[in-house]
Amino acid sequence: MPSEPLAPIQPSFVLRGHSAQVHAVRFIQGNSRLISADAEGWVVSWNLSFKRPVAVWKAHSNAILGIVLSMATLPSGDCYLTSSADAVIAKHPLPAVQGIWKTELKPYKVTQTKHSGQQGIQVRSDAKIFATAGWDARVRVYSAKTMKEVAVLTWHKVGCYTTAFAEIRNCDIVKTEEDVCVKQEEEDEDHDDQITTRQMLPVATVQQRRDAKAQTTHWLAVGSKDGKISLWDIY
Repeated sequence: MPSEPLAPIQPSFVLRGHSAQVHAVRFIQGNSRLISADAEGWVVSWNLSFKRPVAVWKAHSNAILGIVLSMATLPSGDCYLTSSADAVIAKHPLPAVQGIWKTELKPYKVTQTKHSGQQGIQVRSDAKIFATAGWDARVRVYSAKTMKEVAVLTWHKVGCYTTAFAEIRNCDIVKTEEDVCVKQEEEDEDHDDQITTRQMLPVATVQQRRDAKAQTTHWLAVGSKDGKISLWDIY
């Protein structure tokens, strides 16, 4: 007997609240909420316990291309960053859970970059800087505190689409063979004198040192339309 075809897998839930293309989604607050952003500049905050929107507001005049939770909180609570096709990068406070359908939420801070099409916004784990990938093939790095541009990375010839920061980790000291030696006393069976030798113990191989360097470098990865990924060592 031929086996019956399996039924297609269906989503557990479907959230309906946008009237335009959804460009970005992000889980926040311990997965209790979801924020989503669309092509008309609207942001919706969802309560995942009830699968319903708790707030919606106009964050940009044009399509939102990226949304990310900022590691640095405001005095009033958590905040998030958005980048848009309108060349604006904005830092927004998250609305209170009890706030329903607020449409007049003002951003905490707005930066008019004069460079439209910045997407792939990401914040580094130490919350000091964030980066965007641009349609103009440039990657821009900003201070998370002042939201001012601190670096422009130029290498790709066509548009960049996405960025990623390596997690900032403590730099472990990798010792070389010359750093450690152990004195070992050996007694010669045919002689009464003792011979002291120095036995070199390599602490790390070349591959281990390379791995340690790769894991502690402040990498910024950038993906582009040209099919290449550039890696940058950012301070």
